[in-house]
Amino acid sequence: MAKFQHFFTSQSLSEHTRLYASGDTRVRLDFVSESALRVAVYREGDAILPTFNIDPENRFLREGRERLDTAGFSLCAPQVTAGDAQDAITLPCGVKIYVKKENCLLTYYAGEQVLFADRAPLAYNFAGEFGTGVYHYLTREPGEAIFGVGDKGGALNKAGRAFRIETTDCMGYDAATSDPLYKHIPFYICENSTGAYGVFYDTADTSYLDFGKEINNYYPPYKYFKSEDNALVYYVFFGTKFDILRQFARLVGKQAFPPRWSFDYCASTMAYTDAPDAEKQFDLFLEKLEQSALPCSGFYLSSGYTSIGERRYVFHWDNDKFPDPAAFVKKFAERGIELIPNIKPAFLTFHPLYEEIAAKGLFVKNADGSPFVTEFWDGLGSYLDFTNPAAAAFWKEQVQSALLSTGMHTTWNDNNEFDIKDADALSYGFGGGTVTASRIRPILTYLMNVASFTAQRETYPKLRPFLSTRSGGIALRRLAQTWSGDNRTAFPDLRYCHNIGLTMSISGLSFYGHDVGGFHGAMPSRELLLRWIQHGIFEPRFTIHSWNEDGSATMPWSYPDILPAVQKLFAQRSRLIPYLYHCAYRAVEEEIPMNAPPLLYYDDKELYTQNDTMLVGTDMLVPFIFDEGVTETSVYLPRGERWYLGETCYEGGQCVRVPIAPESEMPYFVKAGSIVPLGEEDIIFYVYPLENGAFTGTFFTDDGLTDAYKENRCVKLQFAVSCDADTVKVKWNNTGDMPFTPRFQLAAGDIRKLCVECSLKSEE
Repeated sequence: MAKFQHFFTSQSLSEHTRLYASGDTRVRLDFVSESALRVAVYREGDAILPTFNIDPENRFLREGRERLDTAGFSLCAPQVTAGDAQDAITLPCGVKIYVKKENCLLTYYAGEQVLFADRAPLAYNFAGEFGTGVYHYLTREPGEAIFGVGDKGGALNKAGRAFRIETTDCMGYDAATSDPLYKHIPFYICENSTGAYGVFYDTADTSYLDFGKEINNYYPPYKYFKSEDNALVYYVFFGTKFDILRQFARLVGKQAFPPRWSFDYCASTMAYTDAPDAEKQFDLFLEKLEQSALPCSGFYLSSGYTSIGERRYVFHWDNDKFPDPAAFVKKFAERGIELIPNIKPAFLTFHPLYEEIAAKGLFVKNADGSPFVTEFWDGLGSYLDFTNPAAAAFWKEQVQSALLSTGMHTTWNDNNEFDIKDADALSYGFGGGTVTASRIRPILTYLMNVASFTAQRETYPKLRPFLSTRSGGIALRRLAQTWSGDNRTAFPDLRYCHNIGLTMSISGLSFYGHDVGGFHGAMPSRELLLRWIQHGIFEPRFTIHSWNEDGSATMPWSYPDILPAVQKLFAQRSRLIPYLYHCAYRAVEEEIPMNAPPLLYYDDKELYTQNDTMLVGTDMLVPFIFDEGVTETSVYLPRGERWYLGETCYEGGQCVRVPIAPESEMPYFVKAGSIVPLGEEDIIFYVYPLENGAFTGTFFTDDGLTDAYKENRCVKLQFAVSCDADTVKVKWNNTGDMPFTPRFQLAAGDIRKLCVECSLKSEE
């Protein structure tokens, strides 16, 4: 095959698909919606691994799906004008694509302007011109912005940087600079002077994304993707940044809906389970919790409960520490606290079950069939091979017998990066022979979670399963929530974990959080702990978790003199839960992130330099302080809206100085034209009206535990609000089957008359 010059011929496979061929190389375009397409570059006859990322039908994928499958897509038939040298394709959204047949270069136009293009003269590694693996080179505009790519640290805008797309156990990472971290999500949104577009590379292989760190004299400015995969399959999305995120999210399947209790404070620490008198430490925790009058609905049970000596052995209860696991679980359940047990997918070679598992062939293997052995916690171990149905069944049975049988309902799937890089390590595969395990690491993580999910669903069929996972690809969102991993106890890491969380959110992971206070390092100072709590009460996962260098446990009462401030913040979190839970439902059903940077919704360039805030839902704008010794911040309010803070309403497009002492409750702005539900026992719907005009709103709640809401056994309020100079009128109805009568209150400082009317529909 000639190098650097490949001539393609084209044909139409269907009104939804075009195929371009040069020798045995194929470039296939599938028009998966009116504003998205899939591009696949592969060799005819090559076996392509299945995908577990793509799931538009929200199926429970155990075997994955063929990567070139079109099932479940809203396929469109674009307008095509074929030519000898190039084809012109116009999507219903208005984007025009020119396909140059020499080297099959794609150029995308929005109106009369180039949005972006494959880099000329060659964008793909057709004949090994760029080495081994697959490559995709794209044009790069100076000043463009890049958002997404999973849990990457540093600034929100990733332009000019390069990242390895791979999962790793990176305890104590630097949230500003460390890479890679725990997630494998090669999705990004690019915004330039013409508009925005999104790209998702559908692969499980270790990959690289360079957003302009590399330059080359022989080419114009570019960015590129590289993978060890044998096929390049990627999706391109068009629209606003928010439109692009929603399209991507719908493509990869709905997020699992967490139970309501998981939005309450969930405690944790390594110190308690590592202690020789572990159960006594937990008794003291319960006493302290009661004395402090703090809410708590969950406790992440760290792996020390599995100890034999100084090592940890998954599914083994240390009966010296916990003589009666079921009684221990019951003790917490009686206080309304769910225990969330830590489980790890590798078995140490000393594990009591190791030889049995090896004899059954359930581990990732060497070529000779022996277990592949690698470094793991406390020594050498072997990873369970979750592509093997027998291994997945074994895991499910262990989760049920060792954990769920004690009365626990949940799993914490940890240390599941499957740190296998040796090309000789083999997995069972997907029915077509063995597969190199290093190529499918995020798939192994996903299938581990599938096995845990199945165990929970079978044991408690009436409950929504709750799983937490540290690692994975985008498929993890369909099963579990996640967090930013083993962060550090330092002010800079608080700032950059804020960015990591918002970056995960822009990447399709709404249900995330952090180890509040920092996981690794010294005990956080009073100020740092309070600033972390002030931040954490607005995120879905609110958990203080630590493994401090001195063996201490970071707890809400670690500093008795600031406990009153902690109590105020915990109470504020409790009042926020109705709003947070409603936002969670919208994240599942409408793909509206629970937390997001304002720039996701507003085309206001000032927001690119104002990153110390976040939107909670779409209506609440929260400012934070991330620097030691600072007690006031300047908050930029997005243009085009009016924003309430206390009794004052501000026009957007300006900066407002806001004092935030470490000991204070958190102030936040609320967008005019919204209704925010707050309260613990009695929910009050606070109405933030417009000066004049009308707006609508919704509210959701249910039993918080089951899937009954899918059969409409829930509350679904609809609001219609009209505002004039004298009156704010609220009409509401409930389309759900659960009775509910809302109570309304006008925003502080608004002296207009509030009139509330229940519509006839809700009374019928």
